[in-house]
Amino acid sequence: MRARVLVVEDNLDLLEVLGEALAEDYEVELARGGEEAVARALANPPDVVLLDLQLRGVDGVVAGRLIKRLLWPRRVPILVLTARAVEWEAEVRASGCCDDYLSKPAPYGEIRERVARLLEVSPPGV
Repeated sequence: MRARVLVVEDNLDLLEVLGEALAEDYEVELARGGEEAVARALANPPDVVLLDLQLRGVDGVVAGRLIKRLLWPRRVPILVLTARAVEWEAEVRASGCCDDYLSKPAPYGEIRERVARLLEVSPPGV
């Protein structure tokens, strides 16, 4: 069974491209915002989350913390993808909302590599 990746991005074009890039190796579910991400994660827990921080409504920091808290004790690694990594770095590290992060634009190969690495550290279903 393929690992499940929840991709959370409010830019619809980027959301589709990220979903297609990851669909080669993973079962992918898409969410357009923080509230939708939390709801989808609770309904069908992912094995890893690719999460934008700057979302309308519930932002990525809050969504990431909620997903981790509500799915505990299951460990769901979160890879943050943001255009403002330098500005968000202190908040991201302090919040515990993610396990790794990349600055946009990130090469799709690098994103796939980071997702694979997170799944190695935290295998699906653990």
